[in-house]
Amino acid sequence: MEGKKIYLQPVSMLLAAINDIVELQNGKLTFSDTPHGKIHFRVRLYAAKWEYRFSVKDIGDNRCIVEIELDDDTYKKEGKILREFALLDSMLVANAQVEIAAGQAG
Repeated sequence: MEGKKIYLQPVSMLLAAINDIVELQNGKLTFSDTPHGKIHFRVRLYAAKWEYRFSVKDIGDNRCIVEIELDDDTYKKEGKILREFALLDSMLVANAQVEIAAGQAG
């Protein structure tokens, strides 16, 4: 299962936040290719463990798309993906950029 979301921040900012998430959750990196926007890590909670696979792609104009994939043998996959996006959102709020377009006067 995977989820996708567009952010109005540059790739480097998202990758830094994802690395913070890994540490915050005491995750173990299983794969890291930050030049290509990929960070995979395993999380363990009691006897359960699962792996998150983050992929960050530049879509221009200081925007990027973040994809989170979760391994297949986990319980409540959708909730876990939504929780990771909520955590990422909360980490970016202070640095969030708002894009404002000037409207035409009528």
